[in-house]
Amino acid sequence: MTSFTSFPPSLRRALVALPMIGALAACDPEYGVEETRQTTATQRVAELRHELRTDPGDVDALRQMGKIYADQGLWVESMGAYREALIVAPGDRLLMLGYGRGQLAVGDYAGAYKSAQSAGGGDVEVMLLRSGALAGMNRLTEARTELTTAQQIAPRDLDVRSNLALVAALQGDATAYAIGRAVAFAPDAEYSHIRNMVLVGGITGNDASARNDAERRGLDPAEIGDILAVGRRARTQGMRAFTVLTN
Repeated sequence: MTSFTSFPPSLRRALVALPMIGALAACDPEYGVEETRQTTATQRVAELRHELRTDPGDVDALRQMGKIYADQGLWVESMGAYREALIVAPGDRLLMLGYGRGQLAVGDYAGAYKSAQSAGGGDVEVMLLRSGALAGMNRLTEARTELTTAQQIAPRDLDVRSNLALVAALQGDATAYAIGRAVAFAPDAEYSHIRNMVLVGGITGNDASARNDAERRGLDPAEIGDILAVGRRARTQGMRAFTVLTN
């Protein structure tokens, strides 16, 4: 949200909620996760495993495990849980979307697109997954169309707008940084949105502005420099600047 992008170890952050953003930033399952929350997640996984030993066909337990792993950036494990659930409930739309987000995160863009199409529907969640897959396949115009449509449905959705900024930047659109910056300074912005602003800044050549803005939003200067470096590569290499990181 993981990714097109294999950042250095200091950038392996948990961008788990956003299909496209997840695809553009690598994951550290420990970043931004309080110790008590991490412990709770581990305990909950243990409980769910116990439930599955009692009832191997417990779709809800598998779904919960898939989400917990995804929240930690453990995409391979998340996909495994969703895949097992789909054996029991092959037509479950939410399971398809969960599995598709994992596919997107590990760089299986064609698979993620297929999952989005199989899930069907015109809701924002599907559009985010589909646009991320299209961007991963370098079908940027189609990806942007998806995101523009999603924004019409949910005008203030920060995930949609942040992803739109990334795709616009890859297209060389000069307005991309302003879009990403507005999202990063929204009162309900998350770290993922701020990091994407920096990435957009690197892609569009707004390095100085991105550095200043990100420092104001609390990012570490070293992390900012690493993200900008990826953005600068993408400025000239496009999608080739991004490599896949799996866990």
